Amino acid sequence: MISCPLYHHFPKTEAILTEAFIDNLQANPYFLFMEYFKDQDRYFIRIDKDEDLFGSLQKFAKAESLKSGHLSGIGALKDCELGFFHLHSKSYDRKLFKDEVELLSLEGNLSFLEGEPFFHIHTVLGGPDFKCFGGHLFSAIVAVTCEINFRPLNMDVVRKPNPEVGLNLIQFCGIPSVKDS
Repeated sequence: MISCPLYHHFPKTEAILTEAFIDNLQANPYFLFMEYFKDQDRYFIRIDKDEDLFGSLQKFAKAESLKSGHLSGIGALKDCELGFFHLHSKSYDRKLFKDEVELLSLEGNLSFLEGEPFFHIHTVLGGPDFKCFGGHLFSAIVAVTCEINFRPLNMDVVRKPNPEVGLNLIQFCGIPSVKDS
């Protein structure tokens, strides 16, 4: 481990563990866990093989007492559940992709929903046939690594239900939208 005052490492007991993650840990005691460091106003995060992407990000947000922010990333994932939202029915079509895929682009934000960190992420994935597909990311496990840049914002951003759209939408600092006033 490097010696750096900006460097953070979640020990084994704090990692978000999946069954595959535990198996890998038993086979390789030098197996890694999510690590990150802060440089000025940005974080660089590495989430490791078999870690739950959303669980790791939520742990990071809580550990750093983050209010909101923007993230982008690359890497490889598996067990990805993607969605496509239909406004007319206010529902998602969901599809699970079990195999390993390249994480070509991950874009999203951090807000809070019911008092908990909520990461809203959209992604583009690539398969072994070199075709791309994407959508709203509901869940994923890291297949190889996931490298994320996170830029925190110093403002409270919460999500509240919007009945017209059928989703929890962002409200900045609790201020209603112009349409609501």
